[in-house]
Amino acid sequence: MIKLIAIDMDGTLLNNAHQITKNVKDSIFDAIEAGIKIVLCTGRPSKAVYPYLEQLDLSHQEDYIISLNGTIVQKTNTQEIVYSHKLKHVELSEIDSIRKNFAVNLTFFDETHYFYTGKKTEKLLFDAAILGMTPIHLDVKDIPEEMNIYKAMFVGEPTELDRFVKTVPKEWYQKFYPIRSLSYVFEILPKKANKGDALIGLADLLGISMSEVMAIGDGENDSDLMHAVVESVAMGNATTTIKAAAKYETKTNEEDGVAHAIYQWALK
Repeated sequence: MIKLIAIDMDGTLLNNAHQITKNVKDSIFDAIEAGIKIVLCTGRPSKAVYPYLEQLDLSHQEDYIISLNGTIVQKTNTQEIVYSHKLKHVELSEIDSIRKNFAVNLTFFDETHYFYTGKKTEKLLFDAAILGMTPIHLDVKDIPEEMNIYKAMFVGEPTELDRFVKTVPKEWYQKFYPIRSLSYVFEILPKKANKGDALIGLADLLGISMSEVMAIGDGENDSDLMHAVVESVAMGNATTTIKAAAKYETKTNEEDGVAHAIYQWALK
């Protein structure tokens, strides 16, 4: 019996217009009515999740979100952080040091803000617009000592990012958790931060067995999510890697794939 469904957002919950369709909303409401907990599990910061939580009525005391690709788990009603991983400021300085010869921005996030270094680029503005956030310029050396940084990412044109990723030090793959989450985004997360581990931690907090959890996703940053659960579902538009890792495959995000998955494998 499924007691919790973890749902990725972009490319999964949201269609290509970044909207939740009526059929997907109805399926989520039906799941909630059946006693299933819904947890949005995303690379977005929480500020870019809350408008969708309101649409789904997921802002109660017992509701949670997993944001910034698993670096934070929060209660949705109070925004209390119950689980987190952080990047040290000295680590962020190290991360920033290798971008100098490339046309990419380093961006980074605290609980609610989108910061960037360098000159604003079209890709930076595009990414911030999708999130509904205003990017704030902040040099790494000027980060206040008390500020928590949970995720960093390099943003640039895909071809330039291809060139950049080839220069990333090999030791970073041991020291951090690097992942190419989008064609124009290369993320650097704290070593133990990923959606799968965050979901395991939340399920343990709630007293829910992982055999009672379903996860639905589409992108490379959903890989750990797929491996964390038994009932894993890849979207029809998912990458080849995610489809190979998942137990089931549903329809695409343009075909209400989340609704199909909920009715077919959670509520049937």
